[in-house]
Amino acid sequence: MTDPTGEPTAIPDPAERAALNAALLTDNIETGFWDERGRPAPWPSDIDQWQPETREPVTRRPGEQPF
Repeated sequence: MTDPTGEPTAIPDPAERAALNAALLTDNIETGFWDERGRPAPWPSDIDQWQPETREPVTRRPGEQPF
């Protein structure tokens, strides 16, 4: 996640996530996560274990379109 200034934000710890989820549900605000039916969902409990997915850059031939 990124804040409006473009700086990465820290992932809340489990206790803070629980408090944020309760507040979000109370105020009917979305977290940016949705369940398999498309409904707003709370923060995932394992988000602190997520790792970014990185790939090798794709080298295109001269004149080759990106898509």
